[in-house]
Amino acid sequence: MESNRVTARAGSLDQRLRVPVNLEFPGSHLGLSWAYLGADDVNEVYELDMRCRPNDRPSLVRRKEDLEPLLGAALTAHTYEMLGGRDSHGELRAVAKVALLAGVDSEHVSQLEAFIDPPWRGRGIGRALIDWQDGRARQLISADGRDLPVSIESRVVSHLTERRRLLAAAGFSPNRTIEYLVRTVERNEEPSSAIQTKLDEARVGLIPFDPSLGEEIRTVFNRSQSHRLGGRLIPSLDFAREAGQMDPALSFVAVTNEDPLVVGFLLARVDEGEFGAESRIVFLATERGWRNRGIADALMSAHLQACSVAGIRATGTTVDTKLNESSKSWVTRWDFFPRSTDIVYAIEM
Repeated sequence: MESNRVTARAGSLDQRLRVPVNLEFPGSHLGLSWAYLGADDVNEVYELDMRCRPNDRPSLVRRKEDLEPLLGAALTAHTYEMLGGRDSHGELRAVAKVALLAGVDSEHVSQLEAFIDPPWRGRGIGRALIDWQDGRARQLISADGRDLPVSIESRVVSHLTERRRLLAAAGFSPNRTIEYLVRTVERNEEPSSAIQTKLDEARVGLIPFDPSLGEEIRTVFNRSQSHRLGGRLIPSLDFAREAGQMDPALSFVAVTNEDPLVVGFLLARVDEGEFGAESRIVFLATERGWRNRGIADALMSAHLQACSVAGIRATGTTVDTKLNESSKSWVTRWDFFPRSTDIVYAIEM
């Protein structure tokens, strides 16, 4: 008797990815010649990024140091590939980034970004780059080999409607929003006796940030990430580099009074914003078992007082409103307000 049993098997990683065997650079008909970029191109990439910033990222500054690991000029645990397009005079006019994040054990996360010189927009370059980036991300994920869920993502400022249309046409869907919230710093930020009382009751004190505490801080941060931000952990190499850019005068660490343990921190750096020097809070977290004890409030209060003393009139922070909604509610209570909103588009498999 014939069996009526239906058999099937799970698709492999490559079957799910539909990895392109051959992937060509964008065509020369677009007016640019294409090649991978490296450490020698940092200055040109930075100059192009600055030309694009008023259109693409007016609220956030990217330093040259932020670009160095992307181009192999600084060590990183992540995988980055940067493709550049030059005009007939050798001028860099377009850049496309493909990143495959390290430190993520539950899924493959690839992040795509492109920026094109404003005079060269509207010529089809953006769509060509998205197609190349998507294919290259699939190749890198396939080469990793782990059969995990996949998220290929591209973050775009909400007002860039053309970029959003291109991503949608390429099969990306809106996944979540990321907001940059800012707060005006008063000239005389006063300490709160109520906050200090809660900190004393928790038997916790604040100390200035010291880079020697970097690994302890990274451990707490990654535990917070694992619980609240989808397990996207930051490797030691990359955290050490970013921590080195923080301003110790504006950054604080919460430690227990006895047998000192790091239970929270706020790390910030100073960037040139739209209206002069602004603080940007890059890392902020409290150890899970120490939340709701006033530690985060004490860290923010100390930060605002330090900004006031330094004459810095604004501070801001980025919040992923889907993965970390509670943080938005908390910073809103501290009178932060949204300055800009990014939308993360994603292909998830």
